[in-house]
Amino acid sequence: MKNYYALFLLLFFVSVNYAQQTTQTLVVDKAWLNESEEWSDFKYSGQIVFSTNANEEEGSLRIGNYDFLYDFCNGKAKFANKATYSAAQFAHPRKVSVTTDKQGVMNSTYEGTLIFQSDKDYYSVIAFVTILEKNGNILGVKMRPKEGSKKEYAFSLKNS
Repeated sequence: MKNYYALFLLLFFVSVNYAQQTTQTLVVDKAWLNESEEWSDFKYSGQIVFSTNANEEEGSLRIGNYDFLYDFCNGKAKFANKATYSAAQFAHPRKVSVTTDKQGVMNSTYEGTLIFQSDKDYYSVIAFVTILEKNGNILGVKMRPKEGSKKEYAFSLKNS
């Protein structure tokens, strides 16, 4: 009986440790904005944070930063609670293309829905997201709305 108890505890701690490793949080190191075919450095107040979860669909992201998300949507969503702009989920991604450059960086582009949701507030926008990754590490993200705005955003990322 003592062995079963020890085995149960071992399996519990291993599973808790494994579950903690499935989420990766990345912070934006540098941001760029392309408005008229020219990239320029851009700063938002606060940190822009991207999170991935290995248990979700490939290409899914959670994004956090009020100023960036408000700008991305051009302020079109009229939320009762303005804090709803603080976080969004890039959900239901559909892989559009995959390329690998000379340095071995894989660029995977997804089309999906950027969803803002809090209580009764809900807004969504179709977006394209390109994830740049090398050896399983996410190096950067590019984003643009599918329709409307001609803005394109690019971010270099680092682990938090």
